[in-house]
Amino acid sequence: MKPEKPYKLALIAALGPNNELGLDNQLLWHISEDLRHFKTMTMGSVLLMGRKTFLSLKKPLPGRINIMLSRSDVTLEQGLELAARHIREQDPVLQPTLEQLPKGTLPTVYVIGGEQIYRQTLQMADVLYITHVQAPLPEGGADVFFPEIDPTIWQETARTDHESGATFPYPFSFVTYERRAIGE
Repeated sequence: MKPEKPYKLALIAALGPNNELGLDNQLLWHISEDLRHFKTMTMGSVLLMGRKTFLSLKKPLPGRINIMLSRSDVTLEQGLELAARHIREQDPVLQPTLEQLPKGTLPTVYVIGGEQIYRQTLQMADVLYITHVQAPLPEGGADVFFPEIDPTIWQETARTDHESGATFPYPFSFVTYERRAIGE
């Protein structure tokens, strides 16, 4: 029996009807309720992201440990709470990085993008926090996508539906998926 990991790995994202994530390194929609949900879920935790996602943020998100995974050298401003990790195509992405987290780190590590990091970590994830958005795509559509959520692996365990947001006129839902037990 393999030892239990000292953290829970969660992927968090807002998706369109066909798993669309973004366009030109930007979110597809601005939904204030989703941004608040994201902040509430991730505050005080560890955030794991790719280089493009980090650069789209302009600075580390406050109140969280921000870890950027990158295959290339990236110059970072001094004083940023950020660990730049260099990975190779064949190396496991997550494990070496997580082993280097500060002791006493909170037990949930959130993967916040982009597409490649989601694809590389989905098979290791324990839970998915997905905002499903039922809205038209912006002009240009999407150029990055979340991997398929396989219902034989993932079970919906919680859902909160919204007919619209305060300033967003389309329906969206906050959905939690948990990994099914083997043989379930």
